[in-house]
Amino acid sequence: MLLLQYQPMTHLHLCLVWRFSLWLLLCCLPLSYAQAASSMDLTVALKGDVLSCNAMTPDPPGGMKQALIEGSEISVEWKIRVSIERKYWLDNSVADVLVNRHVVPDLVSRSWMLEDLTSGITRRVFSLEEAIRFLTILSDFPIVDRSLLSSGQAYIVAVALSEQEGKRPDNFWASWFSNKSGVAATEFIMP
Repeated sequence: MLLLQYQPMTHLHLCLVWRFSLWLLLCCLPLSYAQAASSMDLTVALKGDVLSCNAMTPDPPGGMKQALIEGSEISVEWKIRVSIERKYWLDNSVADVLVNRHVVPDLVSRSWMLEDLTSGITRRVFSLEEAIRFLTILSDFPIVDRSLLSSGQAYIVAVALSEQEGKRPDNFWASWFSNKSGVAATEFIMP
């Protein structure tokens, strides 16, 4: 009769399992997601009863222009967060705004269809530079109503820009593992 005896895992076995798990994780993530995000220019201002921002990437992502010339669709997602910074706890989020934009080239007419997926507004342009500005610049974009902000309080406004070539995927993993093209944060004190 053969008896099998339970053998606890040794330190060597645990190290091997840990190394294999780490290797598997690193091989499963695409390399494009390991790129560092560049900085962007960000200013915020109170215009009337609305806090608005101006954000732009000084250098558009490397392959964006070439991809649009060759006929590839480009999608970007701007994530804007207004929060109150806390030292010993998670930041208190006041507002989160998502802006989704998409450009579809038409090689026959040499035009680009600009789609603001957040508002549903579309328009056609015949200038590549205008299409790139549409993707990489937010100008006087309203973020949050003044009534939601407290006078004398310091707020952190953070903006992140994610860029994707091709159709925009509407899945959970795309929001977590996206190609960051720019990030910026600034402090704003409410008068």
